[in-house]
Amino acid sequence: MGTPFKMAQPMIPGGLLHQMFEMETGGAIDQEKGGQWVPTAPGEIPFQGAVLPVSDKDLRREFTGTVTDITEKVYTNGHTLKVGAQVYDPDTKITYTVTGELGHNSIHPMKRYLVEARGGASPK
Repeated sequence: MGTPFKMAQPMIPGGLLHQMFEMETGGAIDQEKGGQWVPTAPGEIPFQGAVLPVSDKDLRREFTGTVTDITEKVYTNGHTLKVGAQVYDPDTKITYTVTGELGHNSIHPMKRYLVEARGGASPK
């Protein structure tokens, strides 16, 4: 029997990727404090990612809401992020908020997300 057929999958070149962190927040209701929400220490989920500028083509294809001059894209080779997630880039020391996911036309592990630098302009 021959080797299984493998389809080419788009991937971000390793030279563009660097260590980034999804900031994990959480907490619990503390009954000893009258049922108050007590936040836990934030955790970090490491992943390989790249921050790139948003192109006009992205905006035409996937308009997902308000886009500002601080909107960028985060690419990953498989790490999944949710809208609202906080992503820290240690190379630039910037924390981003995921505002949307940009789709693809095929099935593969590469993922693209719209992000905004935290502390930037508020959506209108």
